[in-house]
Amino acid sequence: MNKYKTIFKKNILMMMILIIVLGLSFWFLDLVQRNKHINKIPLGGGFVLTNQNGEIFDSKKIKKKKLIYFGYTFCPDVCPFDILRISKVFENNPSLIEQIQPIFITVDPERDTPENLRSFLENFSSDIIGLTGNNEQIKEVIKKFKIYVKYNKSSELDSNYLVDHSSLVFLIDEKDNYLRFYRSNEFTEYKFINTLKEVL
Repeated sequence: MNKYKTIFKKNILMMMILIIVLGLSFWFLDLVQRNKHINKIPLGGGFVLTNQNGEIFDSKKIKKKKLIYFGYTFCPDVCPFDILRISKVFENNPSLIEQIQPIFITVDPERDTPENLRSFLENFSSDIIGLTGNNEQIKEVIKKFKIYVKYNKSSELDSNYLVDHSSLVFLIDEKDNYLRFYRSNEFTEYKFINTLKEVL
C-alpha cells in the first residue's frame, strides 16, 4: 500500500511542477507582451535550420516578418489543429505571404526528418515552411523562444513517445526581433489580422 502511495505522491508532484513551469512561461511571455521596450528583452532571434526539402534555411535571408509555431508531426491532436488555423489564415488572405512567412519548427528532431515534415505539411497551406535540425540546433532555437519541452520516453529505445510543449505562435520582424505571441488555442484569423495593424 505504501508503494502505491509513494507513486501517487510522485505523480502529483510531477504534475504540480509541470503546471508551475507552464504558468511561469505564460507569465514571462505576458510580461514581454506588455513591455514597451520589447526589443530589450532576450526573446527570439535568428536561426539556421533545414527545411522540408532538405535545404538550408537561414531566417536572416527572409526579408519579411515570420509567424512561427513550435510543434511536432507525431502530435496526435493539438499541433495539426494549430497548424490548420495558421494555414486557413494564409489561404483566406493570399496577399499575406508577401509580408509574412509562416514557419513550423519541430521540437522533435529525432523523428521529424525533412521527409516527415514534408509529408505532414502536404495537408496544409503550401506557404508554410517546415524546419528541423539536429538536437543541438533545435535546443538552441527552443532556448531563444523560451519554449517548454518535455519528452515522455519510457526508455531510450521508445519511438512512440509524446512531447509536452508550449503551444504558442510567435510573430517576429524582418530582423528576427520579437514582436508578439499568441496562445495557439486563441489564435484566430480575426484576431491575427486585427493585431497585424499594429506591426505592419
